[in-house]
Amino acid sequence: MIKVQNNTYDSSTVEASSYNYKEQILTVLFNHATYIYYNVDVSTYNNFATATSQGRALNEFIKGKFKFDKVNEDVKVEDI
Repeated sequence: MIKVQNNTYDSSTVEASSYNYKEQILTVLFNHATYIYYNVDVSTYNNFATATSQGRALNEFIKGKFKFDKVNEDVKVEDI
């Protein structure tokens, strides 16, 4: 039985994701920050993970539909 699945993507914004099947937690690593989405059902996760564009799939299936936490954000040198 798979407990956690990790993926990397060829995407301009989404670098990787990790999905915990038992807890239904999707962690998405962007090139600028990491977000944790809660109570993401397996079907929605599969739609996201297997899409041809994770950025579009995130907007279509995830954003605005699940509670989330932003856990870090990179600070650009010019912002300091």
